[in-house]
Amino acid sequence: MSADKTKVDANLDLSDRTAALLMVNKDERKLIRELLVMTLNSENGKRHILNKLGAEYVDLAENLLKALGSPGQPST
Repeated sequence: MSADKTKVDANLDLSDRTAALLMVNKDERKLIRELLVMTLNSENGKRHILNKLGAEYVDLAENLLKALGSPGQPST
């Protein structure tokens, strides 16, 4: 497999439904991580996500927080 083919495959894996690739720097990741910890540790925050977007987005937020390597764990 060529290096170009590998690069294309990696980019496809990182793109969302709109085919836009989101790249965030260290400070942005830190902010997202803190917002997710705060939101997921709050019953009102989780309820807001649930009501506005649905249960799958609460799961998505929890998985994103894990992927970001947060030292804080959301309460269950």
